[in-house]
Amino acid sequence: MKRLWTVHAMTLISFVAWAAVDPLFIVMVRSRSLDDATGVIGWVRVGGIAVLSIVGLVTLAASVCRSVGWTKSESRERSIRQWLAITTIVAAWLAMAFHQDSIAWHGKRLRFVARVDELEAIAAPLREDWPERDGEIPGIGPFMAYPFGRPTTLVLLQAPRVSSRSAYVSAVERSGDGAIKLQLTGNDGGDWAEWHPPGRRPESFVGGLGDVHEFQSAASIGKGWYLVRYQGQDRPNDLHPKI
Repeated sequence: MKRLWTVHAMTLISFVAWAAVDPLFIVMVRSRSLDDATGVIGWVRVGGIAVLSIVGLVTLAASVCRSVGWTKSESRERSIRQWLAITTIVAAWLAMAFHQDSIAWHGKRLRFVARVDELEAIAAPLREDWPERDGEIPGIGPFMAYPFGRPTTLVLLQAPRVSSRSAYVSAVERSGDGAIKLQLTGNDGGDWAEWHPPGRRPESFVGGLGDVHEFQSAASIGKGWYLVRYQGQDRPNDLHPKI
């Protein structure tokens, strides 16, 4: 019985770790069909989650059957302990299901803590010299500046990547207080990485193209940077870089 519980607990831990580490986990579990899932994330991930699901169901079913047998033949105290254990594990699975977005969000925050220097390399030249017209900046590439005359938005024509190929920057916003906001795309995109001056924090804003971004949540990732989510945005925003 202990082996069953050990295997089942490791299965649950594997699901939680996967949700925190893999930026495509949420896409995978929310796919409407097998074809959608395999078309976006491939058979390896789909096969992996299928195996974990089967192991979890089999070990849980076996544990329930063993507990039913003990209820009939073993002491009442032992059977109660087994049913309490089953109740606890079911509650843990339900918590995992209801809080998978939160788990994925905190995992993403930890990934971007390690990417602050890369974000800083993109934002630093823009803080020092914000463009007034279309152009090109080394390390960032060509861009179009909007609105014309006094631009606050740069639409990047060759999205610079952050951390290999998992995330890209598709656009940059500059606020009146000097904040630099990077719109993220790619497998680990769908949110914003923002640098704010001391004493300032992310909030709702209207972009240079007239697009409204209503603040939902933010997490500090160090050195004045925040990982920010706005309401209504897809996650991930785009599974492929906009190049």
